Amino acid sequence: MPLRVVVAGATGVVGKTLLPLLRERGHHVTALARRVDRLEGPTVDEVVAADLLDPDALRIQLRRAAPDVVIDETSAFSAADPQEALRRTAKLRERGTKNLLDAAVSAGARRFIAQGMTAAYRPHGHDVLDEDSPLWIDAPGSWGEMVRALASAEEELFTRSGIEGVSLRYGALYGPDTQYAPGGDVHARVVGSELPLVGDGVGLTSFTHVEDAAGVILEVLEGGDPGAFNVVDNEPAEASEWLPAYARLADAPAPVTLTTEQAKSQLDWLTVHQLTEQRGATNFRLRETLGWKPTWPSWREGFASMFGLWPS
Repeated sequence: MPLRVVVAGATGVVGKTLLPLLRERGHHVTALARRVDRLEGPTVDEVVAADLLDPDALRIQLRRAAPDVVIDETSAFSAADPQEALRRTAKLRERGTKNLLDAAVSAGARRFIAQGMTAAYRPHGHDVLDEDSPLWIDAPGSWGEMVRALASAEEELFTRSGIEGVSLRYGALYGPDTQYAPGGDVHARVVGSELPLVGDGVGLTSFTHVEDAAGVILEVLEGGDPGAFNVVDNEPAEASEWLPAYARLADAPAPVTLTTEQAKSQLDWLTVHQLTEQRGATNFRLRETLGWKPTWPSWREGFASMFGLWPS
């Protein structure tokens, strides 16, 4: 059944992939952006300008749109400075998502779909983590600030009466226009030999292709229970595995190896954490409850496709 859908963050990497898929399913799509000129082409029915930090404007626009479902795909991870990106994303989660949720309830929406992340889980040994694992709310620095804001937004989402809340916890997003694509930040760091292996390289990353991130949204527009779901591929990978493979596909130099002590003196805290102690996540809940299977079940084929080395 066609739905009226509002997409915030429509110009982001997931939003741009999602919009044409919603239209193909026959849904009425309203894109919410800070500037209406940032969207081009016949991918939406309507574009409205609104800032998630302006609750009054949001409420007016959503009442006009009268959505059945509101989707929040906003983030600030495109900011050039990593610390600023974390701070701005924390602000969006802490205030923007809650403002959008308030406006959605006021407009009579039935379901709210938010963006989460598996990287926010508290590391625990060598475990691959599920949705019942705790978020790392006492993590240090700007990362901890961002995780606390995400946890607060999810709590609000899951407890708000009058609307069903779903949080899709993505892994490391890759694919067109992401940090892993040619020209992206990760690509530049690998090509420039600026992203090393650290110690044994046992930090685990779960990856999510943007096509799978967008595809899951289609599945949960109406179906499935409210709550949190990990949206990741089937193969969490240690840094010692995915980083050299990525370098080969990118025709870049093999990554150098640093000791943990060397890395801590040369790299930012978050990068060291990701390469040494971050944990991956399981997609078992999503597979069991919705029968979902990722289009890209392994980052290996997904990376190869991203570099034009996999059959279309």
